[in-house]
Amino acid sequence: MLTVEASTQINVRQALIQEIDQTSDSLLNEVLDFLLFVKAKHSPVKLDIQTDFGELVEDYDDPKEKVLEDLRQSLEDAKAGRVHDISELWDGINV
Repeated sequence: MLTVEASTQINVRQALIQEIDQTSDSLLNEVLDFLLFVKAKHSPVKLDIQTDFGELVEDYDDPKEKVLEDLRQSLEDAKAGRVHDISELWDGINV
């Protein structure tokens, strides 16, 4: 005997197959893209993305205390006028 979950899965599959049979090829391409996106999103496999940034990539796993100290230091720098004009933000960076 089928469980309720197995029965529901079969009904969903049958409904999907019926809808697929009545759907245009162009729309099916979009549906397939979406299905692959959702499957990848829920996949337990995580991709290891390599970057060319080397040492420029910061470690965002800093302890809370370090983050707070960095924020305190930034605030002190701003209060003391140790800041750069926003127009200089990208000087020397070629993208």
